[in-house]
Amino acid sequence: MTVEMVPIPHGRPISVREFDALPTDTSHRYEIENGLLLVNARPAPPHSRAIMRLVFQLDGQLPPGWEAFAEIEAELPVGRSQRRVPDIVVTQVDIDSQARIRSEQIALAIEIASSDESAVRDYATKAGEYAANGIPHYWVIDIVDLESIGLTVYRLNNDTGKYEIAPRMTGVVQLESPLPLTIDLDMLAGPRRDSGAGSAGATAAIQTTD
Repeated sequence: MTVEMVPIPHGRPISVREFDALPTDTSHRYEIENGLLLVNARPAPPHSRAIMRLVFQLDGQLPPGWEAFAEIEAELPVGRSQRRVPDIVVTQVDIDSQARIRSEQIALAIEIASSDESAVRDYATKAGEYAANGIPHYWVIDIVDLESIGLTVYRLNNDTGKYEIAPRMTGVVQLESPLPLTIDLDMLAGPRRDSGAGSAGATAAIQTTD
């Protein structure tokens, strides 16, 4: 079903079985958070633009067999937030036949923080959940201030089971894990620009991380 419908009331306790039996509603985003049903409006245009442009940047660099997906429902078996919808996941697993992606199949999860409320959830709550479920790499891209878009990189320490957090980066960022990638953060916001002009002017702002 793809018609717009009245959202199911959020904040009520819900089991995984009940959640998976909910009717499809493409006009809202549904998740389980701490055992409760979380219902959010669809992402606003700046948020959707950032997702779309980041997927485009990722897919242009990922090697064969790897792919970036936007807003795929994820199974998180550890903890009480068993169903999440990351803004983007990167995987090297063929998931075409699956209803949702499993946490062990996610090489990189990415959230776009577009408001103060989502920033708290993305930087703290989801970081803890994704680490507990063994997702090795996690990014938070902060577009709250479109004049200073930032990327915070989390990398799982297998000994502690917790993320190690790199300093916030801006501009053009070069990363080595989970794969060598170059991300132009400023290109994620604002009107469409010529890609050549955007990349040429950003050379001096390149930041790197391991």
